[in-house]
Amino acid sequence: MAKILLINSNRFKHPWPVIPFGLICIATILETNGNHNIYFLDLCFSLNCEEDIQKAVRNFVPDVIGVSIRNIDDTGGYNIHFLLEDVKNDVIDYCRKEFSGPIIIGGPSVGISGREMLDYFDLEYAVRGDGEAVMLEFVKRIENRQPLEGLKGLIIRRDKTIIQDNEPFRVQDLDSMPFPKPLRYLDLDRYRRLGSPVQIQTKRGCALRCSYCTYNNIEGKQYRLINPRRVADEIEILVKETGINHVEFADSIFNVPLSHAKEVLREVISKNIDLKLHTMGLSPAAVDEELLDLMKSAGFNEVDLGAESACDEVLESLAKNFKRSDVINTANLLKKKKIPVTWFIMLGAPAETKESVLETLNTIRRVASKWDLVFVSTGVRVYNGSPLAEEISKHDIHCTSDNFLRPVKIEPEKIGLADIHTIAKRYSFRFPNFYFYEKEHIIPGWILISGNLLLKVFHSRQPVWRLLILLKRFEWMLGIGLVRRVVFELKMSLFDKKDLKTNGFSLILQNKLHSKK
Repeated sequence: MAKILLINSNRFKHPWPVIPFGLICIATILETNGNHNIYFLDLCFSLNCEEDIQKAVRNFVPDVIGVSIRNIDDTGGYNIHFLLEDVKNDVIDYCRKEFSGPIIIGGPSVGISGREMLDYFDLEYAVRGDGEAVMLEFVKRIENRQPLEGLKGLIIRRDKTIIQDNEPFRVQDLDSMPFPKPLRYLDLDRYRRLGSPVQIQTKRGCALRCSYCTYNNIEGKQYRLINPRRVADEIEILVKETGINHVEFADSIFNVPLSHAKEVLREVISKNIDLKLHTMGLSPAAVDEELLDLMKSAGFNEVDLGAESACDEVLESLAKNFKRSDVINTANLLKKKKIPVTWFIMLGAPAETKESVLETLNTIRRVASKWDLVFVSTGVRVYNGSPLAEEISKHDIHCTSDNFLRPVKIEPEKIGLADIHTIAKRYSFRFPNFYFYEKEHIIPGWILISGNLLLKVFHSRQPVWRLLILLKRFEWMLGIGLVRRVVFELKMSLFDKKDLKTNGFSLILQNKLHSKK
């Protein structure tokens, strides 16, 4: 029996702190199937990472440390925050200082840039793909002093050189996995107060090929579906054990395949549980009235809609499998069913122009409810392994020095990011439900806590983010919104927009990268 210290390194809390369910799954299978001794260190709310890591290592004396790393950066916005620098300074460096044994990293970000992250952190081991079975075998081999070479899903670095990068491991029978046990490893009180949902997957993998997306690398290119009855059973158990009825479907896209999503919802409805359901990934490609009726009956009180754009040329350049008409149809159906929506719009795609930016913003303004939240980000972040990164590298092998680990964003040929930034910013001043993705618009913790308390007191099923729209409306009534808009316009008149820099390296995209072959 090995002693394993598992560390959640994610301290990014937008839009709310994320319960580390992936790491909980690792802990559950290591203890249940491997009979190992687990110490779970959650640093999400840590006030002193160095002290907490030091205390855990010295008191527990682990044989292996596993660190889960969720994000490379904050993915969106005009200025990207490179989160790995925080992970290195706050977590990895202290682990290396206190512990001389094997440290292994995993998580979604490692599925994108595992090799590069080992170099960046100066570590030896990383897990790609489904980490549960890989960690079981990794710990077994460490215990028995067996060679690690050839272990599927493991990247090995020795003497500052990658010596093996084995293909990711994919669990084919996801129904065979044990149910996660969050309360065994984690204090959920702070997550509960901030409105964090418990997370559920109905499948892993994605068969789509959106040009900027990396889910194919993280989870595979084929759907591995979980039995709908098992999904409903897991929700029932988690709600009963945690007391949290806010449940998020954490699939990359919830409603594809559509038939599977509907069957999951039917099974959830049969449980007759009072739920507040939410999904981060609803695609306009597969929405009909039956789906939305089932979602409402199951307990959905909000959805996140990944529209990205409302211009056909831009959607085509992003390799989306839906069109502007699908976006409009989906918006109309959601309004008809009175389901609150958070829209996610990404401006700055390869085919973007001033006309397409205005078409998207004006279309969403018309079709979205005034109480729907519209999150607008500027710039498409290029990640390693995405179709966009592969295409760019063909034309410019010197476009990145670290294989897209640090932020690289597209600069469309026909409009600059600074111009897009200005247009989008003006919309965020004009319309209270438009939020421009920037650091100053990250939801403060006190709003989440206060909002969730108010919703409980009044037994409201409204999403907490509607308070943000309400606050902006109050700002306008008090004249604060107008002052901010005037200050912004003064800045625009005093400074050349070319002087507005983005964090990270930007690439000018030529027509050849997005023209039809």
